[in-house]
Amino acid sequence: MRSSLHYVPLIAILLVAVPLIVALALGWNDPRPPQPADWSGPTLPRRMTARPDSAAVSLFDQRVTDFTFEILARPVSGPSSGFYGYGLVYRAEDRGRYYAFAVGGDGYYAVLRVDGEGEVSLIPWQQFPHIRRGFQENRLRLTCAGAVCDLTINDEYAATVEDGTALSGHVGILVIAFDDPVTVEFSSAALWRSDD
Repeated sequence: MRSSLHYVPLIAILLVAVPLIVALALGWNDPRPPQPADWSGPTLPRRMTARPDSAAVSLFDQRVTDFTFEILARPVSGPSSGFYGYGLVYRAEDRGRYYAFAVGGDGYYAVLRVDGEGEVSLIPWQQFPHIRRGFQENRLRLTCAGAVCDLTINDEYAATVEDGTALSGHVGILVIAFDDPVTVEFSSAALWRSDD
């Protein structure tokens, strides 16, 4: 005759797993602020094109220190290799001095600091399994408090980056072309302020 003690580990696993699955399904892991955004991109959707070996940057008239900033973007033309980048700009002084959080159609992402004379890779280009490749839409979200910023791609945590070179500035969008021109459509942008 089997003892009911054999089922105790299974019951314990179910008691932990079921609430966790329900919480995840209800958005427990979603770092998006629960309140409505303080600002939404009024000029979106918008298509931006970058020429080879250049970056196209557009800044919004929103200067912040601590914040959450989110965009939805989808490439509409570019090389089939996916060798390009697009994403969001933050803590920008102008179009030549900013931070960028970008993904590529090849499944890579990076965080860059551009200072007008060149760029510094805070997170070098690397693969991330939750990036939708090719001409699919991606959601990028960034939450910054002081020098620390948390990055999510399609609601999945990607990385944390720390850099105190600039602690405030404007937010915006960008497209980066390497060998071939690329066009990206930005369908929405939202900003939640936490520095008021």
